[in-house]
Amino acid sequence: MSKKSLPVLPVSPMQHQVVRDQHIISRFYLDKFADGHRFLTAYAPGRKPRRRSTKSLTVERDFFEYSINGESTGNQYENWFQRIETAAAALYATIHAGSGFAFHNQEEAWAEFVATLFLRSRKVREQFGPKLLEMIESEQFFGEDEIREMQVDLLKQGQFVYAEDLRAKVEQVKKEMRSPAFTHLAGIEENARIIAGNILDKRWFVLEAAPGTTFVTSDCPVLTASVAPGRPWIAGNGFKHSNTAVILPLSPRRVFFAGPQNVVWKSYILSACDTREFNMLAVQFAHKGVYAPESEPEIQSLVDREMNTVTYGGNAFIPSKN
Repeated sequence: MSKKSLPVLPVSPMQHQVVRDQHIISRFYLDKFADGHRFLTAYAPGRKPRRRSTKSLTVERDFFEYSINGESTGNQYENWFQRIETAAAALYATIHAGSGFAFHNQEEAWAEFVATLFLRSRKVREQFGPKLLEMIESEQFFGEDEIREMQVDLLKQGQFVYAEDLRAKVEQVKKEMRSPAFTHLAGIEENARIIAGNILDKRWFVLEAAPGTTFVTSDCPVLTASVAPGRPWIAGNGFKHSNTAVILPLSPRRVFFAGPQNVVWKSYILSACDTREFNMLAVQFAHKGVYAPESEPEIQSLVDREMNTVTYGGNAFIPSKN
């Protein structure tokens, strides 16, 4: 961001209809855990499981919108997510079947979908947000020298603006930049590119739940763990580490696993114990809700004990000291 000019949002193409009620987690993904009527069971700690339509699940008005310096996002991010989801939906049957993609750009599209599914969650906004805001506050944007430079630049363009007016405008922009939506979304495209690259560097598997068992998912469906042969998994390892596995439940029967090059599964059908470990991780990552096809006491018990025990910036995704 230039220190000589106020931030301006990129202009989005004109849309015939602006989407206001926005799915925080992709509906097409949630549908993979729903019945034929697009209903699933939602779990929360201390509450009775409820049947919920995927149409209304994880929906919030204008969740991906903000305004800076008089310019609004106007579905910029909503449209970006939609393009990524459309590409991923076309690949879903192939990845779910455990078949390899024919082309590298298909792998890139799938990795981008997994990356954005992680980044768009409310948990990322709420648990990473305060740290991101600290970083914004620490930046010395628009000091007195920059304001004088802005005055000079405007004067060269034939406009005279009082320093007091520029300061007021700068303070307004800085206030807008403190919004949760801005801190969440301003760098999301670059972060998605980096995380997708990390996923592409890993070894991919599609694993099946043990007979008679199923996988759950949540409002924070992308999971990570430090994995090594013969060692316990450690939840919440950073994407860039070579020993990190990136995991996404694909349906009640199958899960996507992108792991270290030295980790090989002897069988693509998991044991009951391994299936429980995957579900434990999914519940620990969950923020407000865990989702499954049916109501099961075992899932509710796990939710009551373990939900949201992985906290970003707390015991997971801890920033490097370097």
